[in-house]
Amino acid sequence: MDEQTYTVITFAPVQGFIEKSRKLRDLYGSSYLLSLLSWVICQAARKQGCSVVSPASINVVQGMPNQIIIKGELSEDGVGEIKSTFYLAWRIITNTCREWVEENLKEWEYTWKRNWDLWGNYAWEFFSARGKPGDSITDVRELINQAKNSRDWTGINWQGESSTLSGADAIAYPRLGASGDPRKYNYQQEQTDITNFYQQLSLKLGEVLIQENSQSSADNLEVELEAEKEDFSQLSEEEKEKKKQEFIQKYGSSFINVREQLSIPELIKRLITHRIILAQFKHNFLQNREKLGEFPVNFNRIASELSPKTFKDLNRHKDEAEEKKYWTGWFQGDGDGAGKYFKSLSKEEEEQETQKFSEEMRSWGNELTKNYRKYLDNKGRMIYAGGDDFLGVLYYTEEQIQPTECLELLSNFKSGIWHGEKQKKITASVGFVWAGSQVPQRDILQHCHQAEQSAKKKGRDRIAFRVLFNSGNYLEWVCPWWVLDMQDLGKVSHDFPHIKVPTEPKKQEVLNLIESYQDRNYGKNWTHFYQDVALLESRHAFDGERTIVDKKPVNNSQIDIALRLIEIYFGKEWYDIIANSKNWFNRYNEKEIQIFTGILGDPNFFDSNSDNNLTDNHQVKQAFNDWVINLAKVGFRLTEDKK
Repeated sequence: MDEQTYTVITFAPVQGFIEKSRKLRDLYGSSYLLSLLSWVICQAARKQGCSVVSPASINVVQGMPNQIIIKGELSEDGVGEIKSTFYLAWRIITNTCREWVEENLKEWEYTWKRNWDLWGNYAWEFFSARGKPGDSITDVRELINQAKNSRDWTGINWQGESSTLSGADAIAYPRLGASGDPRKYNYQQEQTDITNFYQQLSLKLGEVLIQENSQSSADNLEVELEAEKEDFSQLSEEEKEKKKQEFIQKYGSSFINVREQLSIPELIKRLITHRIILAQFKHNFLQNREKLGEFPVNFNRIASELSPKTFKDLNRHKDEAEEKKYWTGWFQGDGDGAGKYFKSLSKEEEEQETQKFSEEMRSWGNELTKNYRKYLDNKGRMIYAGGDDFLGVLYYTEEQIQPTECLELLSNFKSGIWHGEKQKKITASVGFVWAGSQVPQRDILQHCHQAEQSAKKKGRDRIAFRVLFNSGNYLEWVCPWWVLDMQDLGKVSHDFPHIKVPTEPKKQEVLNLIESYQDRNYGKNWTHFYQDVALLESRHAFDGERTIVDKKPVNNSQIDIALRLIEIYFGKEWYDIIANSKNWFNRYNEKEIQIFTGILGDPNFFDSNSDNNLTDNHQVKQAFNDWVINLAKVGFRLTEDKK
């Protein structure tokens, strides 16, 4: 039997312009762009006579990972052909966006083409690794990781001011790249030109949507006014024109706010989500059908999902000062330890299990995106769910969602949404942000990413709750899923019998940690716990005595007070679980797969020699106290009644 040969291809954006997305439209646009480019690579590999092991189900474009595993003989020239196809697709995207702007805003003199061409040629790093016959997929994955260590990218120089989003690249406007005497540079004139350009571009994006597929712009306007319970026939011509301009402005600002100044890649991520520009891109793509293949049938979903009509309820930059703004809940997550799972497979089962895993995760993401109302109990929407990456928001359009509703939904996320009816082969880490009504969307998304990373760093298989205030300050508490998810706790208790599932004595009802809370009057008022912790903190009661460790003065914290607070407010059963140091740290099997998720996470975080007894480690005791303190602060915010 001939031994199989595998090739792994991946790509990454130069300077991380995808990851620096700061708005939902950016994230949608970048998610679809990544998926499209992955799809192009898969199609090109098949044209070379190879099969694609991962991603599975490549007919579903959204959520495709940017690492492609290819099975079959693929020469160096074949890889080069795939790379050429990849860059062709990207250049069609950039050229489509640039040409649409130039054709629709003809009053400007454009000197920016060279800069667009540079982004068309140097926006991505492209990596490939070809294994020898007999090499496993894991072996080739190791080769691609080595290849990625040798970065191969070209920076793009520019003159002028940087974009208002990332601050990393030049502002895209018609005079970008114009040559001239630097001594005659007029900063104020340039800022005026940039502002005028983005105002005109925003209005044009709204105008063409209003005019699309209608005999006149008034036809679409009539439908819009009916939706807002206004009688179109009763308006004067002057009022109709005024309403038309209002809708044009509203639609345009859903793509580009007139106050924004974007770089070329940031602008691309916005424009490609516009239905008219997407249609033009499809036309240009199909003109290169011989090399690129057919256009992915479900790629058009991006325009309908991001229609201003359906996406306006998430606009956090409302212009009407009197319009009420609400706190909202945002969650972002990612699967844990997929690499370790693949390494644990034998060579014989690796290909089949890799393909099965990819198909399972992509089916899950597709199902969650399509039926998010069911999974989120009509409390919000999924922004995207591609493979094991996902982002969602919890809110009501016309009233304040309560933090307790978000807490209840996320408490059962692992068993109810992540695993569902069929348990996944890996766990998930999630960051949840309860965001103030005045916090900009780009700040929320950044905090979502940071909260998710916090859950990862604290030991994976857990959720990080972050309360983000309008001032930009935040509180955070991180816990394993089994502290909140009672189905998960039941499984943990079965595998580790020393953990007893807590129940409410009178009702014999299983209660998670938050539900078990009782104040000193046997009520649910978290103020008691919160105030006790605040008072003890102010008196440095958790600090302990100063001592010397490794020639450095540290606080030798004691945990007796923290444990006593747990017993008082959460009962004896939860006290027994939390006080047991066996439950503090992660445990791993011989293949380094995590089999138990501890409250404080990975023991190596505190001591590289995890065989040591860590219960007396001053860092461990400080971390335990912090865990209880943050439980009081975050729990108080997530159980209060929001008006």
